[in-house]
Amino acid sequence: MRLGVIADIHGNLPALEAVLARLDALAPDHIVNLGDCASGPLWPVETTALLRSRTMSHIRGNHDRAMGAASPEGLGASDSYAWQALAPEARAWLAGLPAGITVEGALCFHACPGNDSAYLMEEVQNGHLAPSPIATIEQRLAGRTAPLMLCGHSHLPRAARLSSGVIVLNPGSVGNPAYRDTNPAHVSESGMPHARFAVVTLGAEIAVEHHLVAYDWERAARRAEDNGRADWAYALRTGRALP
Repeated sequence: MRLGVIADIHGNLPALEAVLARLDALAPDHIVNLGDCASGPLWPVETTALLRSRTMSHIRGNHDRAMGAASPEGLGASDSYAWQALAPEARAWLAGLPAGITVEGALCFHACPGNDSAYLMEEVQNGHLAPSPIATIEQRLAGRTAPLMLCGHSHLPRAARLSSGVIVLNPGSVGNPAYRDTNPAHVSESGMPHARFAVVTLGAEIAVEHHLVAYDWERAARRAEDNGRADWAYALRTGRALP
């Protein structure tokens, strides 16, 4: 059984199209989307429509959950843009996605089990995300177990093997290679503008392939600029957060 794993698309339609084209060529048995589908100053409507047109499993991310707000007031700039662009039915679909599922024995969630806004595999050190110790990851999983656990949220491709032999995997971000957060203040930077995804082969041993895909990130950056988001444009072009 081979799973294609995507996460953190953030409305980046050309990045998603490029990733899905690569996945179609690789022909996994199933695709899992770990959430944060539409939020961002790009193409939330078209991205959501494309995801809904494909056969795959979906997880609700924290930004998908935000689409369930009664109004865009109080949402951040990226969530507000997506909320106002999307039709009520599409917002309801995003907000109604499951917080976690199991696919072929793999436990799938967006960030941490039970907390879609907390990092599982990273922690903030000196204003950047650094890998967490294995013991810390195990504590955050709170006794949950499965041969394979899939998460997103940090936008950083990463894999770890727990003391039990469990593999934890973050495929990286399809559509947003860097961002700056404020609570606490830190940046997440992949260092490259490429779209990211993973393919996992399940069996007696679990094999993980990390992939990065070139796409027209200049088109995406111009879209962000047109929508008043120089920070997004810089991140899309460089894989770094705006200084």
